[in-house]
Amino acid sequence: MDRRALLATAAATATALVAGCTGRGAGDDPNDDGTTTGGEPTSDEPTDATTDGGGGRFPYTARVADAGDPPTEDVTVDAAVTEDFSREAPARLRVSFTNDADEAREFTFGSLVPWDTILGEQRDGDASLLLAPSDDVVPDGPTDDCWQATDGVALPAVMRSETLDAGETASATFSLLAAHDSGDCHPPGTYRFADENYVDGGWWFDVEVAPVAED
Repeated sequence: MDRRALLATAAATATALVAGCTGRGAGDDPNDDGTTTGGEPTSDEPTDATTDGGGGRFPYTARVADAGDPPTEDVTVDAAVTEDFSREAPARLRVSFTNDADEAREFTFGSLVPWDTILGEQRDGDASLLLAPSDDVVPDGPTDDCWQATDGVALPAVMRSETLDAGETASATFSLLAAHDSGDCHPPGTYRFADENYVDGGWWFDVEVAPVAED
């Protein structure tokens, strides 16, 4: 079996296993694996979602504070909080990977395209954050001002191949939750999501959780 056939088999296996472990997000097409591709990367600014119709401001806010250099030449990798915490929903974070070369290229990712490091550790504490790829572990609402996963998420240890045309972007969006076994629920601090072997060069980004200043 040649390499392309082997990668295709691995991709099919990964899709089936991820569907079994994590399901799909609310509103997703049943035939969609959660990956989107397109032209230019989306550059949504975080929305002001810290208030609701009567519950008051949510006490925490999240943002991507820093990120590593691209893992290889002629690519752009970006992480951004597209929706902040509110009392109706947890924060949402998008990771985008763009082929900046002037020709199509094939990239090898993990079990999710373009990013599957879903657990971030607090840099100066013991808490952890989870990037939930589906709504399966998202609770119906916060408990004591805490959006915490209802369970862990297991991803298969497989690789997936994706060919991106010149200027094409692959992206995925996650819900940002306190990990289900985290002793503290998203306390303020910086959380690092890192993969030392990402696209052969390694990449990371930091998510900062901070208290919302009272008016």
